[in-house]
Parts: sequence; structure tokens; C-alpha cells
Amino acid sequence: MHKDNIITVLISVIASVVVSVALASVVAGKSSTAAGGQNMNQAIEDYLMNNPLKVREALVLAEQQEQIEAQKRIAESYKANIKELNNAENSPFVGPKNAKVTIVEFFDFNCGYCKRLAPTMMKVIKANPDVKFVFKPVTFLGSLPTAKAAMAAHKQGKFIEVYEALLTHNGQITPAVIDEVIKSAGLDVAKTKEIMESKEIKDALDDITNLSQKVSIRGVPTLIINGEPLQAIDQGPIQNAIDNAK
Repeated sequence: MHKDNIITVLISVIASVVVSVALASVVAGKSSTAAGGQNMNQAIEDYLMNNPLKVREALVLAEQQEQIEAQKRIAESYKANIKELNNAENSPFVGPKNAKVTIVEFFDFNCGYCKRLAPTMMKVIKANPDVKFVFKPVTFLGSLPTAKAAMAAHKQGKFIEVYEALLTHNGQITPAVIDEVIKSAGLDVAKTKEIMESKEIKDALDDITNLSQKVSIRGVPTLIINGEPLQAIDQGPIQNAIDNAK
């Protein structure tokens, strides 16, 4: 929780105690003197010491509210940047370019949950040929070489094959694994490596990184459907969201 929010909550708790003590003083007929102020300070200190759970509950509620507000801000950011999110000029995609439903996936090739999601995504893609799927690889977890390889494969029309092979690979993705995946996709390794190191690939990945920061992508995988957050990793909920969006 942010420091400002903690202070706000504590002030709120203290204020409630102050009001209670002040009312009690009025009822008792006590005047607002220095001694009364000392009594109030002591009452506040006693309350905080004797009711730690109340303070904790207030902090938990404040943190929950902060999370809700953060989710709202992120959702609003998705909506505000929907054209850029759905843009496939610098990102691989499958499906109709002007589809009614677009799902965007921010993912990292070194992310365990992304690996878990990949087989599901493949099933969803095959089951929904009328949906556009846009893939935005980020490199939070040291996956820059892998992301470059996938983007270079995209430039040669083989992204989805490389995407699936790399994300379903059991074990660490080494340079040798990348070379083998490139070969298996029917691509020339030397040519692909040349494309990997091109300015075009660097600029495309930089654009994706900048967008991820702009819309506050805090973890992967992140799915966005028609500008709305899609918090799912299993086929059923993803398919339901697609059906509801059609």
C-alpha cells in the first residue's frame, strides 16, 4: 500500500477516536483545557495499543480499495488505448484483420504461466477462426533473444509455429533450442538470425515494451478482449468471453 494511503487510514482511525473522546468529554462536562488535550492524546494512544486488529482491518480495507481503484484505472487505460493495443502493424497476429472480436496477449517466453496458457491459446485460436489474436511479447524475464526469434519468424510468416514450439518446450530455452525451433518451422537459421538483429525487430519490441508500460502491464500473461481485461487462463472462461463479445 502507498505511504499516503496508510497515513490517510491512520488519520481516519485517530479522527474517530478524537470524536469519541470529545463527545465523552462534553457529556462529562469537561472543558477543553491542556489537561483535556493530554487526556485525549492518552485516549488515542490507548485505543491504538489496545485495538491493533481494528487498525489492521482498516489498513486491509484500504488496500483492497486501492486494488479496486488500480484495476479500474488499468481498465480505463485499456479502453483509452484500444487502437494501439489491437494494432497489428508491429505485432504478430492471426485471424481476420478487421474481426469483431480481438484478443491481445502480453506474454513472456520465460513465464511459467504463459507456458501453461499456450496450449489453451492454440485450442481457442483453432476454435475461433473469426477472432483476431494479437501477440505482444515482452521481455521482463530475460527472454529478449527468444522474443527476437519469434518476431523474426513473424516477418517470414511463421510466428504461430514458433510461438507454440517455444512456449511448449519443456526446459530452458537455449540458443540451440531456438535454432532447432527455427529449423523445424522451415526457416533458414542464418537468415532468421540476421532479421533478429535488425532495427525493424528492435523497434517493434521497443514499441511493445513502451505500450506495456503505458497501459500498466504488471504481470504476464495479460489478456485483453476488445479493450477489456480478461482474467482467465483456462479455455472455458476465454471461450465464454469470446461468445459474449460476439
